[in-house]
Amino acid sequence: MLYKHLVVAVDGSRTSLMALEHASKLAALSQADMTLVNIANPSEYMALAPEFLQQESYEDAAMAQGNEVLDYAEKVAKEAGVQVVHRHLAVSTKGARDMAQQLVDYAETQKADLLVLGTHGRTGLMHLLMGSFAETVMRQSTLPLLILRGVHQDEKNAK
Repeated sequence: MLYKHLVVAVDGSRTSLMALEHASKLAALSQADMTLVNIANPSEYMALAPEFLQQESYEDAAMAQGNEVLDYAEKVAKEAGVQVVHRHLAVSTKGARDMAQQLVDYAETQKADLLVLGTHGRTGLMHLLMGSFAETVMRQSTLPLLILRGVHQDEKNAK
């Protein structure tokens, strides 16, 4: 058996879905277990006025969104033939570096064979401003990584 346990980061983005679909096929072929991980970030909801939140707090909103992402990801994985799907939802209020560290720490404690995530492949100013979650994971993890890069719209148009 090639892999026994894949940990897949999911955040609801297009690149995350691409990584999930690829990882699901790999897990199904390997008959591997899969754990879907979402690191909820309440600070992403702080731009909303409190009256627009349907939940009691920013953390509740982030957790609700994280559970929706995990529900959808679990459905995708099972439809692809993954037999055993686990879920893990965590909260980070410290930003991308902490989110990446939580993902890496969790995957390592679960003894994952492979950590899978998508990346937007930002460069230049956007990379400087937003950092790279995937790059941070790569620097912090000792696990084998599979990073799938999304294609920018302007790259698609150039082809």
